[in-house]
Amino acid sequence: MRDSNSFFGQKRPWSTIKDEVLKAYLTPYLAKVSKTRLPIIIADCFAGKGRFNDGSSGSPLIIADAISRQLDADTASRIKGVFIERKYFADLQANVPQKQIFTILEGDFEDRIEYFITQYPPRNQNLLLYVDPYGIKSILFSYFDRIQKKGFHSVELLLNLNTFGFLREGCRLVSAPDSEKEAPEFYEQDVNSPERLDEIAGGNYWRDIVEMYRSGQIKMQEAEARFITEYREKLKTVFRYVINIPIKTKLHHIPKYHIVYGTNHADGLLLMVDNMHKRWADFRDEARNHQSALFEFDFPDSTKQADCWHIDEKILSRMKQEIELKMLLIALAQELGISFSTSEYKEVLKKMEKEGVIDVKRDPPKTATGRASSSWDHTRNDFSVKISRRGTWQQSLL
Repeated sequence: MRDSNSFFGQKRPWSTIKDEVLKAYLTPYLAKVSKTRLPIIIADCFAGKGRFNDGSSGSPLIIADAISRQLDADTASRIKGVFIERKYFADLQANVPQKQIFTILEGDFEDRIEYFITQYPPRNQNLLLYVDPYGIKSILFSYFDRIQKKGFHSVELLLNLNTFGFLREGCRLVSAPDSEKEAPEFYEQDVNSPERLDEIAGGNYWRDIVEMYRSGQIKMQEAEARFITEYREKLKTVFRYVINIPIKTKLHHIPKYHIVYGTNHADGLLLMVDNMHKRWADFRDEARNHQSALFEFDFPDSTKQADCWHIDEKILSRMKQEIELKMLLIALAQELGISFSTSEYKEVLKKMEKEGVIDVKRDPPKTATGRASSSWDHTRNDFSVKISRRGTWQQSLL
């Protein structure tokens, strides 16, 4: 087992990706949720040292900076950062700014999460859980379910899940030979029973996947893809919307981990889709320029390549009847994940409108200056866009 202290030596490329996702989401998240005028807690559940040995900022400093930039006289008492750490507690204390809005808790995630579940008063508060564990042993699925049921005004989860490490542990615990030469990113090899893995996964579905791998029916790359799909579906019993981004280091490699996001709010979903898509596209393009692709396919989900290449047909398939633009974007995001940003969907819709493939109704139909509206804004409460296949409305009148 690797010494977790080596994790903080310098920031690795895949650590940069997850930090970029976190950083890019925090600003719009805080701006949006601050409008509820209710307290906000951002809990970094595996905070670590706060800073890497090479001087780069870890998640605690990224969170602290985002909170500090959002604060003004009106919100100063309503946004808090909570950082949980046992092993590197002293380093964390030295690195996080000493402000009343930041609380550093000494202890393990499992002990401190019970505080949120059993003692913390949830009503009229918003909670964002950032869970970036060193391994897998502590992230029991039931924690997320129990917190969601506590009654917070809102709960969002950003989880870095080592799916490959999970499956390697699964193979070890059920004595399934593991012939993979590629090693997963650091994980703690001290899960002591298959039952513990059941608790982490939220079920025993992983056992069938490992058995298929053991018997040669599937390779590890397919096993990993099946596992994240099952885990994501399981998490949808806790959160209404769940998306993920796979992080790789080389073209043919299994993902180092998945960034998994769960929310019950459509606005949060669409914000994160745009965030994750941009991070994925930036790193994909950078990898292509260096001829060492981080991602194997043109789109993040290998099972959705055909749909993505024919996105206009996929969009039309969602138009069985008139549909609001925002609802269409939500449906596409749930089905295709981070394959496209909302602006890219809109570019396709603009082309379809121009070519006469779809009809578009805007309300109000004119701008304040009296011109015909051409807006595709899905964020306004005083404006709506409804779309249908060309001829749908006329046919409904016959």
